[in-house]
Amino acid sequence: MHISSLPGPYGIGSMGKNAYKFVDFLKKSGQKIWQILPLSPTGFGNSPYQSGSAFAGNHYLIDLETLIDEGLLKKQEAESFFWGNNEEKVDFGALYENRSKVLRLAFGRFVPDEKYNKFVSENESWLSEYALFTAIKDSLGEIPWTEWPEELRLRDKKSLEEKREELRGDIAFKYFLQFEFFSQWEKLRGYANENGIKI
Repeated sequence: MHISSLPGPYGIGSMGKNAYKFVDFLKKSGQKIWQILPLSPTGFGNSPYQSGSAFAGNHYLIDLETLIDEGLLKKQEAESFFWGNNEEKVDFGALYENRSKVLRLAFGRFVPDEKYNKFVSENESWLSEYALFTAIKDSLGEIPWTEWPEELRLRDKKSLEEKREELRGDIAFKYFLQFEFFSQWEKLRGYANENGIKI
């Protein structure tokens, strides 16, 4: 059961209360393993097997109700976006259009703390390049990197530094998404393990 298949009010299953209920169900029914699909960001076609990163987490799976509980998001904000017409199916078009918008609202209220700084420090080996790459890709209309301007495609140091400065806010948003994803994932995985469930 992939996390995206869990029931949820905002267009897709997430790492919120229904994921914890599923762990409880697994434990009660005597199960020991929860098999899921990869959790990495999906690319064109929304396949979990087609990702731009082996390290990053999929921001679609961030639980909005957790962000509401943390004071980063207002319930009416989350409810104001279109998440699809059928609660039994994921509308990836609606997620593509709206998930980043609602998460940016949460990002606007986020204040980095020691936990965040620790996460960034421990994941800098991949996080910095991932955030830069995806911010550039977004700024260029998500065209393949092979079609980027030559100086970016060939990783000219000066051009990359200029982009890092130009897209500083977008890069910070990418850091936030990964911090929130992994904060929620570690809690969920820890809960499963504490209840005798391996992922």
